[in-house]
Amino acid sequence: MTMHMTPRELQRQLEAARSAQAGSAQRIQAHRKLAEQCPAFVPNLLSLSRSLLLDREDTDAQAHFAEGERVLRDAVEVSSEDASALIELAHFIDTVRDSPGEAEPLFAEAAHRASNLLEEAWAGLIWVLGEQEKLDAALKLASRAQRVFPDSEIIAEAVHFARQCAAR
Repeated sequence: MTMHMTPRELQRQLEAARSAQAGSAQRIQAHRKLAEQCPAFVPNLLSLSRSLLLDREDTDAQAHFAEGERVLRDAVEVSSEDASALIELAHFIDTVRDSPGEAEPLFAEAAHRASNLLEEAWAGLIWVLGEQEKLDAALKLASRAQRVFPDSEIIAEAVHFARQCAAR
């Protein structure tokens, strides 16, 4: 039975890999080793891809570009298309592969997912600010959130709650 690393161990190994000089073979190797040990650790996959693009010692740029793209596609897949992984892949496709047409839907999906997260985060923040009777901050954020998400039900519910708190 294979033992999995704890989140702390993963973070320690990622920090150790990142401590090596950017673009060095040592840094790439440390990220590759961590990717072998935990192929679903997205922060490492993103760092590995960046390191491959910055490699200063290897003359086979095309091989590194191919590996970097494969790693980014893995990061998108194992993260269930997390916005940050989609953005990294879209930048790669646009910049390295010079394919803005292929990058466009990736950026669009990342924007959609990030927008949903922002909407939920703002609604939650408005709600907890209201709970803590930080009413000025809640109503200020509510005003901004309603401008960005005018049809959002969760923002409207949070704003209603914050206003109820303000009326007490």
